[in-house]
Amino acid sequence: MIFLDEHSKSIPEKMLMLFGVLLGTLFGAISVGDFTGSFWIASSENIKGDIHRQISMFACCILYCIRFAIALFVFVQRKISWGESILVSILFFMMFYYFSMSAAGALQPFGAIDILGISVFIAGSCINMLADSQRYIWKKDTGNQGRLYTSGLFRYSMHINYFGDAIAYLGLAIITQNTICIGISMGMFVYFVTYEIPRLDRHLSRKYKDEFGKYSRVTKKFIPFIY
Repeated sequence: MIFLDEHSKSIPEKMLMLFGVLLGTLFGAISVGDFTGSFWIASSENIKGDIHRQISMFACCILYCIRFAIALFVFVQRKISWGESILVSILFFMMFYYFSMSAAGALQPFGAIDILGISVFIAGSCINMLADSQRYIWKKDTGNQGRLYTSGLFRYSMHINYFGDAIAYLGLAIITQNTICIGISMGMFVYFVTYEIPRLDRHLSRKYKDEFGKYSRVTKKFIPFIY
């Protein structure tokens, strides 16, 4: 992503990013079953995998879409370029398509691993949403404009919202019980640590200077209490 101080609603660009997640989820769910005009949730005999896992994955992905929409249209105030929008939408389409397809085709009976995955997904989603909400409310106060937010969940990690997202992706991967999906979710951890966070840190250090330097010296970078 490109972090600039330029503000814009960027509605079309955000809609494209959201559609990437939504279409990936729908296409992944539909492609596994014998799709003959009936949506797979309504026609369980057309499904190769466990119906409970399929419904769970579909529900989690829809919840992610809702959370992502709130993040884009409420919390994200910066301008989003068409290049960023297209890239993110393609990557999200591919990831959610593969996750949904893998979960829908998994033959293992629904059980403890699926419940673990759902729990991890919910935990990550709650961390991300709570962190962003706390920062958004704080920044709405005109007295805090131009200041760096370091309270709430952000006192435990400089990028606690990214950590929540990474945990949510891991939860989805666990539900699929697919090693490739687990690898993809681990790749998201690596992406945040090696690419997204360093770029954001450079932006924040330029914008907040001494305030960011003090914050970075006393706060973990990504994983609370660890890194």
